[in-house]
Amino acid sequence: MDKSFEDMTRKEKRLARVIALQALYAHEVAETEPGNAIATIVEELEESPSADVITYGGKLTRLAIDHRESSDGLIEARLKNWEMKRVSLMDKLILRLEISEMLHEDSVPPKVSIVEGVEIAKIFSTDDSSRFVNGILDSVYNDSLKGLIKFEI
Repeated sequence: MDKSFEDMTRKEKRLARVIALQALYAHEVAETEPGNAIATIVEELEESPSADVITYGGKLTRLAIDHRESSDGLIEARLKNWEMKRVSLMDKLILRLEISEMLHEDSVPPKVSIVEGVEIAKIFSTDDSSRFVNGILDSVYNDSLKGLIKFEI
């Protein structure tokens, strides 16, 4: 990569996360191979993103897919009077994406992953989703601080 993830702008980082979310959606709904989904998504963009944006989007997509079961377990453990099957697909994908980034990507502070999850939920999900996503991500983060969840850094 030409520059590290830390050197990317906030806008570039957000774009990488949005690309990852769209690739996760394509993978979930149409069983599209993530690399093919990312290629199609990038092709459809008005402006071609940098190689770093595409690379980081791909990394986040792989992390979310690789850690799907553990992320779902963390989500399900935090649902109160609710079942996992009732959580919207978009909310699940946002949560999987940001939990994976929070727990498995050491270049991003966990609080940034939380804020990004909330902001992306405001754009791609329902009016109530940002509060829901914030609550789940904040709980995962707080439990990680207590040593109940181990960060893989």
